[in-house]
Amino acid sequence: MSLKFNINTADSPFFSYSISVLLHAAILIIVLILLNITNEKPRINPRFVLVTTQDINPDKNSQPHPNRSFPGERKKDNDNTEAAKITEPLKENPGNSFYSLANTNADTTNLDQVYQEPTLNVTMKYPAGWTYIDEDVNKKLDGVTFWSTIGNYSLPPYINLEVKDKDLFDAGRYKYNIKTWKYTVFYNDPEEMENQVSQVFYIRTNSSEDFSLKLIMSGKDEFKSFQPIFFGMLKSFKFGNGLF
Repeated sequence: MSLKFNINTADSPFFSYSISVLLHAAILIIVLILLNITNEKPRINPRFVLVTTQDINPDKNSQPHPNRSFPGERKKDNDNTEAAKITEPLKENPGNSFYSLANTNADTTNLDQVYQEPTLNVTMKYPAGWTYIDEDVNKKLDGVTFWSTIGNYSLPPYINLEVKDKDLFDAGRYKYNIKTWKYTVFYNDPEEMENQVSQVFYIRTNSSEDFSLKLIMSGKDEFKSFQPIFFGMLKSFKFGNGLF
C-alpha cells in the first residue's frame, strides 16, 4: 500500500505577492524619508567646488587667490584702544552705518552649503550660489577663499578664511572683542577705500592655530546688507576636535 500526500499550494502565490508589495512599499517610504532629510541638510563640499593644493596665478581675475592682500585693502596702524565687549541693544555701530557683530542677529537662512577640511577639522557654512578655492601648505590648510558665482557684480563679493601665526597676534590692533568658551573674536569697524569695503575678524584660539575671516565687497550699502550673513558664517565656524 502506498501513501500519497497532496499539499495544497493554492494560497502560496498570493502570499508571496503580498509580501513583495509590502516590502517594496516599505523601501519606497524609507527612500522618500531619506530624500527629505537630505534636502534639508547643508551640502558638504559640493562637487562643483574647485579644490587645489598648488599656487594659483594671481593674474586670473576669474578665480580670486587666497593670499594675504585684497583689492582696496589698506593696513591700519596699531590701535591702542583697549578691547572691550559690546553689550548694547540691536543697533548700528555708533558713528557709521554698519552693523556690529555683538548686537546684530546672525543670518544663517541661506547658508545651505558646508565647507569641510580634514587637516585642521575646519567646517563653516557658506551661501548658496557661492564656491571656493582652498590652498594647503605642507599638506595642511593655509587658507580658503569663497566668492559668489551669481548676481551682477563688477567685482564679486568674497570672503577669505586664513590660518594665522599665533606669535604675530597683537590685541592692541583691535577695538572690540567677543569671548566664547572656545575662542575670542577680535575685530574693528569696516574700512572703506575707493568704494571697496572690508572687515576682518581675528579668531584667537587656545589651539596651535589662530584664524581670520575677512569680507570684502564693492559698495557700502551692499556690504551692510551682507553683514548679517557674514556674521552667520562666522557663527558657523568650527575647528579642532570635540564639541563646539
